[in-house]
Amino acid sequence: MIRIPATLSAAVFACIALSAPLTAADDHAGHDHTKHNHGKAVALGEVKAGEQRLLVSGSGTVAPGKSWPVELHLKPDLPAPTAIRLWVGLETGRGSVKARAEAEKNAKGEYAAHVEIPNPIPADSMLWLSIESANESVLKTSLALPKGSSVKSDDGHHEGDGHKH
Repeated sequence: MIRIPATLSAAVFACIALSAPLTAADDHAGHDHTKHNHGKAVALGEVKAGEQRLLVSGSGTVAPGKSWPVELHLKPDLPAPTAIRLWVGLETGRGSVKARAEAEKNAKGEYAAHVEIPNPIPADSMLWLSIESANESVLKTSLALPKGSSVKSDDGHHEGDGHKH
């Protein structure tokens, strides 16, 4: 009988558990979002990356701990960025999960991502975009979250801070 030390089995389990979201993201890549109903899309604004403009919209509600569908439309039709990453929260990305926008099948210039909303949402959170072009330059910019969403600011108090509410 082979005995595996508990620390080794814990490390292997952690590696497997941490790899799951990467696999899930790959399953989501490249499928046709036109068949989904994420709710009414709300235009968030436009960002510029060199000569290219990205029109950004979000569907449904921005809610702590939930996924939020975001769509990007490139104008004009220029070479596609190497990568577009999005997150909700602070510019540093601390406490946020970055999502990579994937090109839509059969829709040139259309990208989509499901952005995970932090729980709690930090005060002054924005939708951040990091756009990497073919020449390897990276532009980081942000847009305000939609008004009327269920965004709740982080009041700085968390369970276990030593007092009850």
